Amino acid sequence: MYGPLVITYLFLGGAAAGALLTISLWSLALSVKGTSRGPLFHEAFEALGKRVYATGFVMLAFAMTCLLWDLGSPERALLVLLHPHPTVITFGAYTLTFEAATAAVLAAMYLLGKPRLSPPAVMAVEVLCCIGAAATMGYTGVFLYGSGMPAWHSGALVALFVFSSLSAGISAVLLIDWVTRGQALILHAARPLQKWHLLCLAAEAAALMALLAHIANDPGCAAARAALERPDTAAALFVGIGGFGLAVPAALESYSLARMKSRAIPAADAACLIGCFVLRAIVIACGVR
Repeated sequence: MYGPLVITYLFLGGAAAGALLTISLWSLALSVKGTSRGPLFHEAFEALGKRVYATGFVMLAFAMTCLLWDLGSPERALLVLLHPHPTVITFGAYTLTFEAATAAVLAAMYLLGKPRLSPPAVMAVEVLCCIGAAATMGYTGVFLYGSGMPAWHSGALVALFVFSSLSAGISAVLLIDWVTRGQALILHAARPLQKWHLLCLAAEAAALMALLAHIANDPGCAAARAALERPDTAAALFVGIGGFGLAVPAALESYSLARMKSRAIPAADAACLIGCFVLRAIVIACGVR
């Protein structure tokens, strides 16, 4: 049940939700506060919105496909949607569907110009997208928390997945802009995102330490502790999560902010996404024991 498909689902669902939350909040902030950056900035931001909403929808679609594939039959997913029961899985199914629907509407609006929505209606859809994204980010942790596994029965796991998803989402937005266009106007305006990214990384590190403390002190987590002490798992923990997921992005983001240079963005954000995937793989590998 907790194989590679579930790991991929947790990563794609969390990263997509984080990216959609980031771009929607950014767009809402621009709409509420306004900006004097001029038409070139708005054109560049609209181009970024097209890419992020479309990419987020595709990532959510792949995440849902991984979950369906893991279930073994689409009929089981239809039963969850058509005959719901008050369970975590039902909440997750509706949350993913809702978030994918709002992402699809926004992607179609940016890419095709349809549906034609008034500015207040666009803001309403973006607010709904934020709500769905936040619920999706939380669900990826709650999904494991409610499984009954001792190593996962900690609120720190939910916090870890929320901050990790948001960190991955910010990285995805910055990386999408860098790879597809490298728009200097957006990269300069994204400096607040880099500061928020540093805060997310700090919160993620704190949640990780809390989860490791839970595993170290809970008598029921003996198998998980033994798994973490294996040389290969310990190396993946320190290098994959501590290095790629936390230290490297934090160092490069700090360098980029201090030196007012954006050259470190692709390396920082690619490393962050790798670390977020490794995090989920290790959490799954240790928690199922």
